[in-house]
Amino acid sequence: MPKFSIGDLIINILAPDWAIHENFKLFTTKEGEPDIECQVIFQEHQDISVEGAQLIMETPKNKIYEINGNILNISGDRKAYSITSKDWSTYKIYINSEYNNPNNEEIIQKVKNGILASLRDLLVGALAQKNGLIIHSSTIIWQDKGIVFPAPSDTGKTTHTLLWQQMYQTPVLDGDVTACRINNDTPVVYGLPWCGTSGQFINASVPLGAIVFLQQSQENSIIKLDFQEAFLRLTARCFLLPWNQRLMDQYLDTIQRIVGKVSCYLLNCLPNQESVELVKECLKKQ
Repeated sequence: MPKFSIGDLIINILAPDWAIHENFKLFTTKEGEPDIECQVIFQEHQDISVEGAQLIMETPKNKIYEINGNILNISGDRKAYSITSKDWSTYKIYINSEYNNPNNEEIIQKVKNGILASLRDLLVGALAQKNGLIIHSSTIIWQDKGIVFPAPSDTGKTTHTLLWQQMYQTPVLDGDVTACRINNDTPVVYGLPWCGTSGQFINASVPLGAIVFLQQSQENSIIKLDFQEAFLRLTARCFLLPWNQRLMDQYLDTIQRIVGKVSCYLLNCLPNQESVELVKECLKKQ
């Protein structure tokens, strides 16, 4: 059974080799006891009974129920569903057996991408148990620390980190999402196998150095944020599970601890070298 270390969580994945996305391979490990046991099960299509279940969230893509202490997540087309234990330590993904076809390249890619996306949702919940969360951001490593650039999609995260690469050859920890955990009272950031269209990620972790929120503008400027503004902005850029009050309390506590320990900035910027220099000068003064 392949074992992966992602965000300092050890995940066993029981699935056919062809169904495991290539992005996971960089995170393969032989060390540590598993925090999460994940199983991928192909089975004949069947109606999924939700008798006795409580509907806790519905979107165009899925319905989420709580049943017997577990979380049941059913896809909109009902061709896949997952069951997660209350403590997020066991996870089963059920996929219609019509997709169990390792000879069809189109199906293989759909299955890989589906499992990849499903496991990101799992990690959002599992990290909360360990003082962690996932931030929608692009992150570079600068002077052995992670500089996180949170922003909505199409705001310029990738462009900004590419400028850092071109000017200072900074490694990109992850081009789209970053895990952050409080370890021994220190915020630490991790590269993840989910990297969006940037295609950039590495299996590494470094202390968090600063958070710089990106905002498009007609001119470059940067300000340091106070605690309240930084807290609100970081909350807006995190992947959360709002239907679970216990996890929300944990997320908010972790966000509060992160913001209380690192400097946070708002960068109004153009996609040019001057914006990079503004950030670099702020980091030098920390």
